[in-house]
Amino acid sequence: MSPKSVETLMADIESTAPLDFADLSIGEEDARRLMATHFCELDEQLSAQGLEAAERLEVMAAIAAHTMVENMLLNVARLRACGRQADFRAWMQRYGLGE
Repeated sequence: MSPKSVETLMADIESTAPLDFADLSIGEEDARRLMATHFCELDEQLSAQGLEAAERLEVMAAIAAHTMVENMLLNVARLRACGRQADFRAWMQRYGLGE
């Protein structure tokens, strides 16, 4: 795993689910590079602590899942702020969640 390979995978993911950087002072390539480097450094630290690849993968999956929950909460707050909470409820129902 290298920052460049992670950046490339992130770009592939973002090609189908683009992120909006319009109001930010950081561009998407810089943001990708920052996060990819951070993940690779974290992987190196976990490896240095003696964690095997499967254990490091589990930690990375937990970080990704935590980040997805955080992202969901931010989006719910955004939808509430603009009066579109029903959009989130409809999304949850499509996936068999909620009421």
